[in-house]
Amino acid sequence: MVQYSGLRFWQDTGARDRAIDRLLALRAGLAQNVSPNNKQDSFHLATWNIRDFGGHRLNPSPRLPETLLYIAEVISAFDLVAVQEVNEDMAEFQQVMRLLGPHWDYIVTDQSGNMERLAFVFDTRKIRFRHVAGEIVLPPKKGVEPPQFNRTPFLVAFQAGWFKFNLCTVHIYYGSAADTTKRKREISDIANFFTARQKKDGETYILLGDFNILNPTDPTMNALLGGGFEVPAQLRKPTALSGAHYYDQIALRTQNKLVEIRKAGNFPWQDYVFREADFSAYKAAMPKTTKTGKPAKTDAAAYKTWRTWQMSDHLPLWTEIKMDFTEAYLESLKVGEKPLAEFKPASGAKPEVG
Repeated sequence: MVQYSGLRFWQDTGARDRAIDRLLALRAGLAQNVSPNNKQDSFHLATWNIRDFGGHRLNPSPRLPETLLYIAEVISAFDLVAVQEVNEDMAEFQQVMRLLGPHWDYIVTDQSGNMERLAFVFDTRKIRFRHVAGEIVLPPKKGVEPPQFNRTPFLVAFQAGWFKFNLCTVHIYYGSAADTTKRKREISDIANFFTARQKKDGETYILLGDFNILNPTDPTMNALLGGGFEVPAQLRKPTALSGAHYYDQIALRTQNKLVEIRKAGNFPWQDYVFREADFSAYKAAMPKTTKTGKPAKTDAAAYKTWRTWQMSDHLPLWTEIKMDFTEAYLESLKVGEKPLAEFKPASGAKPEVG
């Protein structure tokens, strides 16, 4: 539960009442659009590019205090969230973590391309960090150093119930809509990297984040699928706020196929907070000048852009994944069957007895 107690001390009672109304609407929307995250046999995985989160180079105005409450509320609907575009200043990110409460933790990278960080935010009551984390650097091929990623992908090993998995978040190079050559290469490189690794270790890999994929039939999607990853039909949802593009994806690769997608979708936060109908309430908060000192537009069209700097120009993409395979495991222990899991004793010297 998000920590709302600070609302009591807001001096601006109009902003406080507005935030309370919008939080109630947002909570109702999450309850309707996202399956409950208190189930014992499944967990909720999401990815969200939160635009320029903590950055001040591009963002025309600071985020409002209520915005951070809304962001925390959305994240709290899931159990594990990959967040892209966390910037050099982590003050806003850390404030959201405080709002999420003591059961939440995070793992974040240092800055790479565009001064951005990649982060995983997770509820420790459901998700366990398996103490493996690292940024992905492509190895040389026949002594030749390959081009590396503009923003280095980040892999972390997690466990939810029975389900052990390796999660890699990306923010793929965009470039331009006219030339996606580098974009396709980065997508193909990261998919092929983990396909080759999985052939050696047999573990489950999930790639997620902002791939800047235009649509499910575009060559940018083919680069991901051609690398051996699967994007279930339930996850092929538009995630650009405009609804026109399928930038964000959650792709899976597993050898034993013991992955069950219960439900998936995107969450249209703009239906509940920073709605088009709210323009007049926020007009006074919009910047009156640009960063160059010129007069800024404060009409309804400008508001639709401004709200993306408050929340994001992306929608969260999420899926509910089964994490309890007790029945399947018990069946696999029967004569003639292959156990789904091998529990080997720890290696190393045995303790002396007596």
